Amino acid sequence: MEAIEHAPIFRLPGIPDHVTYTWVVMIILAGVAFVASRRMELVPRGAQNFLEVVLEQRYSHGLGFRVGYTYSKLYNDGSETGQGGDGANGAVQDPSCPHVCEWGLSRDDTPHVFLVGFTWELPFGKSMSSGAGRYILGGWNFAGALRYESGRPMNITMDNPLGGILFNGQRRPNRMKGGSAVKRGGNFNPLVNNYFNAAAWADPGIDPATDNPLLGNAPRRDGSVRAFPTYNEDLNLFKVFPLKERLNLRFEAQFGNIFNRTDFCDPNGFFGPASFGTVNTQCNQPRSIQFGLRLQY
Repeated sequence: MEAIEHAPIFRLPGIPDHVTYTWVVMIILAGVAFVASRRMELVPRGAQNFLEVVLEQRYSHGLGFRVGYTYSKLYNDGSETGQGGDGANGAVQDPSCPHVCEWGLSRDDTPHVFLVGFTWELPFGKSMSSGAGRYILGGWNFAGALRYESGRPMNITMDNPLGGILFNGQRRPNRMKGGSAVKRGGNFNPLVNNYFNAAAWADPGIDPATDNPLLGNAPRRDGSVRAFPTYNEDLNLFKVFPLKERLNLRFEAQFGNIFNRTDFCDPNGFFGPASFGTVNTQCNQPRSIQFGLRLQY
């Protein structure tokens, strides 16, 4: 039984058929890639620009430290996390423009971050002539971790009657030009102060043609409207007392948030009600002091 050979669909003069077919496949793949590139707006996007400066002293002569400063900008189109269950990705205002119109600062944008970590073997007691003095006062170590960072940009929303029509995740007010949106001072008291200047936003109003609420121009995350910054200092003091061969006693004192700073949670960002801009929760722990003993053998 003889095999049936099909004539090629087309031939290029002087070029073998297998080369022609290879070119055809490559052209098809290039076309598919072009079409896909034209639809990249359907793919979540993000970008980060940053400058990092680090000063480090490796442990030497009883002292080691690392100081770092980062200036950065973090952007995305609202795709904040791969874990969609927390609702972070549902902040689209206009479903017909889910990426270009939502492009802006990420909720995790922190332009300034300053970190310090250090350990220092205190020099006291080393030069004492008394053996008991050296044993008690010498060999103490002091360590710490300090963190200071900018507040994160806020998401200001308002009543959303369009949710059942557009299936949009939120509706935002208009951001008014001029004037500061944040009016908290250095001695902010959440019991008497409001975080926001409500006059910095306005209701977009109603579309007279359709009688439907309009969408506002406030960005998804507003870089000029940031929540509270973060300041934290944790310190540690410890010493190892040798008792016998292979038997040591470690004493340690830990000081968490030693200056007892208060970091408030984000203010209420729902524009309209009187609760807008109120702060009701503390987001860090108050100062804590712990002492510990550990026998090492």
